[in-house]
Amino acid sequence: MVDCQLIDIEQITPEQRREIILYLINNKNTKPRDLGVDSSYIGKVRRGEVRVGDGLLCQALKFLDDQELALLLRGIVPERRASFGDVVRVVATARVDPTLREFLLGLIKEYLGDYLTAIQGMYRVGEGDIEEFIRAKRLKGLSEKTIRDEVKYIRRALAELDWTLTPEGIREYLASLREDGEDYVLKHTTYSLKSLLKEVLKPRNPSLFSMLYNSFTVFKPKNHNRTKLPTLEELRQVLSKIESIEAKTYFIILAETGLRPGESFLITMDDVDLEHGMLRIGKITETKRAFVAFLRPETLDFIKSQYLPRRDKFVSGITKPIEASGLFGDEVIERLKSRFLPFDQGRLRREIKEATRQVLNRDFELYELRKFFATWMISRGVPESIVNTLQGRAPPSEFRVLIEHYWSPRHEELRQWYLRHAPCLLCRET
Repeated sequence: MVDCQLIDIEQITPEQRREIILYLINNKNTKPRDLGVDSSYIGKVRRGEVRVGDGLLCQALKFLDDQELALLLRGIVPERRASFGDVVRVVATARVDPTLREFLLGLIKEYLGDYLTAIQGMYRVGEGDIEEFIRAKRLKGLSEKTIRDEVKYIRRALAELDWTLTPEGIREYLASLREDGEDYVLKHTTYSLKSLLKEVLKPRNPSLFSMLYNSFTVFKPKNHNRTKLPTLEELRQVLSKIESIEAKTYFIILAETGLRPGESFLITMDDVDLEHGMLRIGKITETKRAFVAFLRPETLDFIKSQYLPRRDKFVSGITKPIEASGLFGDEVIERLKSRFLPFDQGRLRREIKEATRQVLNRDFELYELRKFFATWMISRGVPESIVNTLQGRAPPSEFRVLIEHYWSPRHEELRQWYLRHAPCLLCRET
């Protein structure tokens, strides 16, 4: 069904309107009463005696799909698109106008229900939540040491998860702890996260609490070790089915560098070295971190020719109306401008998972790409110490020269190991 509100019907000519009505009557057995008119009126439409009005046209569009409409309009469908500026003005007005706010929320629920459901599976944690958690624990009589320990594990997890809790993100982080052999940290992290959800989220949003709380267990985190990893050829097939350039870029980076799924979103444009084909993760937390990652020449060309133009257009389009609105501070805007991947992480994940489901015929976790990279490199004779350094498993002392120097012999050594042996999704040969 074509939604009349999403089409600029004023651009549909009288002859095209007549063709749409006749197509429904002659080819789809649509009855005049289905369109809200009688047979004599349809006869006048056939003879060109009356013009098909907007009301009749909108009723007729309900019986067409997008492909049929495109065929009838010779491939040129006049979509009614709003600019980023329009969106910002509507949101700004809705903040102060209860009637418009109710109308806007109704439209979002009706037309963006699937996306709303996905967003509802996410909880953004703030400092206020941590303070509320501490107060709740004190009221229960826990010792200050116990509270400090739980908060430590919570903050450590949130730093890795960009302070955003989703079922997938939590499971991937726990899988990384399990892979790194940090069973003690894993045990206390799962307990502390569940405690945070119970104390802070459960009273506010029981359904979201249930979704996040039940997405992981305390003692038995989901283990992917028995999952058969995809082959390089299967990953190439997945890549061909991913729709957007930004999701393709995210997928390639994960498969060809072995980074953790969240690490790509820590990269800023200042961290991208196009000359050496290197990404600096930069942000150092208490956990082990991959400080650098390298890009294959084929991937570097793809990023330069296809991804960066797409990224720059997106950032320009979204920041200009935000700046003009005056609703957000300079810090928020500059942070958005600086991100190498400024797109919604949840959407990119969904695109990749849908494509992998088509190829692998099973559910897929992005963390499998990290295991794929490690398995691929080791099977080609790359020393485990090199793989561990590239993936951030080695002790922090191993990274000292990588932190202190932007480019060094150590960087070049790692880069040569990478270029000789890393998997290539954009290469034709196996």
